[in-house]
Amino acid sequence: MLTIRQALELPVFETTKLVAGENGLEKIIRWVHTVDAPDARYEYERDGVLLMTGGLSLSTSEELQSELIPRLHEKKFAGLIVCTGQYLEDVPDVMIQQGDELGFPIIISPPELLFINISEQLLEPIVNRQYALLQKSNLIYNQLTDLVLKGGNLQDLSRTLSRLLNRSVVIEDTSLRVIAHVMMEPMDRMRRASVMRERSAPRISERLLRSGVYEKLRNELRPVSVPPMADVGMTLPRLVVPIVVDRDIYGYFWIIDDKDDTELVRMAAVHGATVAALIMFKERAVAEAEASLRGDFFEQLLEGAPDLTLMQEQARRLNFNLEKSYQVILVHAPPASGGNGRPLMRDVQDWLRKIGDSPLTVWHENRVVIIKQGSKAKETAGLMYEEMSHPARLMLIGVGRSLAGADGIGRSYNEALESIRISQKLQIQQGVRPFSDLGLMHWLYSLPQDAIDGNAFIDIIYQLAAHDARRNTELVKTLEGFLDNGGSLVDTAVKLHIHRNTLVHRLKRIEELCDLDLKDPAYRMNLHVAVKFFRLDGNQIPAGFS
Repeated sequence: MLTIRQALELPVFETTKLVAGENGLEKIIRWVHTVDAPDARYEYERDGVLLMTGGLSLSTSEELQSELIPRLHEKKFAGLIVCTGQYLEDVPDVMIQQGDELGFPIIISPPELLFINISEQLLEPIVNRQYALLQKSNLIYNQLTDLVLKGGNLQDLSRTLSRLLNRSVVIEDTSLRVIAHVMMEPMDRMRRASVMRERSAPRISERLLRSGVYEKLRNELRPVSVPPMADVGMTLPRLVVPIVVDRDIYGYFWIIDDKDDTELVRMAAVHGATVAALIMFKERAVAEAEASLRGDFFEQLLEGAPDLTLMQEQARRLNFNLEKSYQVILVHAPPASGGNGRPLMRDVQDWLRKIGDSPLTVWHENRVVIIKQGSKAKETAGLMYEEMSHPARLMLIGVGRSLAGADGIGRSYNEALESIRISQKLQIQQGVRPFSDLGLMHWLYSLPQDAIDGNAFIDIIYQLAAHDARRNTELVKTLEGFLDNGGSLVDTAVKLHIHRNTLVHRLKRIEELCDLDLKDPAYRMNLHVAVKFFRLDGNQIPAGFS
């Protein structure tokens, strides 16, 4: 790579002079361009372009003089060469000041130094380097393509790319689980820990999620450079590339990027991610073919298929006894990093095999359905949550009751699904939620409209919610927190992150607005039920209260 500093040492620059932007001499020159048109515009990003001008447009416009350097800096130009002695006697002071402030190099050249001579000396090493880079990139592409044609897997891909780039490589799925890797020095503490655990530690994943790396990958679907994060043991920079199939992210390709050949690494990583996408897409197609029989069988259970003979035959092929009792465990765990959620199915199956269990598992509506014989599903779900939930993929697990027969499986599934939906409406995003523990929540969720109309306590919640909407207050949230915490002022203040005096003031305001007494146990019980109904109803305020 040719930097501004290295360019200034070339013979062609002997008669030039650097007048501003000394702090930007390490900027890389990727191309050279000449502009002298009075109406020249700089609307597009030109990363690494060294701009040359005779100053015609600058000599006639003080406005352009004050705007040009910030604009070029924003568009990532490498620097500016100004030929003085024709249209400009010197570079305007405002441009020199801005160049120094922004670290944007400005170089003056005499009239006798032709721009074509500068271009020739700069472009020769740039073009030669680009050609060499293209040759290396083609070599990597050919080797990776050959790997796919020979049936290589993700570990083969990691091994090949690591050897070609002499770098540590990690491939992770959308749950941030390490699914292939090659360890090679240099490495930092975070890389070692992640590979040993086969996933980043929770605090590291939380840090990466907060940094916006995964959001940027989702939005742009292109490589992102990740600077060191020493607070979590990541002392080396990374390049991460999304593995994309039909604009859907299947995983992430991570490479340690602490050397000078960043362009080659970026090109190779993009090739690697493309090959990884082909491998993962093929693996998904195979998995879907294997799962089709289970999926068809489960769909028939949900629909109550009339052909019992066919269902019995499918059950036999799946080693499934329809006369026994089964419970449904429904696992909802969308990846926090975004992208495809199907790795959850594989991870759940791997975990079940690890504990010696082999229930029927099905991928249905972006969730994993586990049909488990007997009545111990709650215990299994609890252990699964404890061992598998992670900041990169929080688990919300619904558990239906143990019911007999084909229709019982469908009912148990609907119960597990209801448990998840009720939890989401109550702002519960993780944990194990058995249907048998729902109690009143199930009744409230199923209430017909005529049972709601005119209920005095639900009307009180509507009144408070309308007040919150008008005044931007949080009276419903405060009341709910107070009731959830059994009327404890201390616990409620802690949970709501407010001062105790603030809580007391809000509760008095609620009593005044609604003409009620929160010390009355019957009032508190009815209000608690009413506020939960309000949440389950989607926080909807009827028109008469708004």
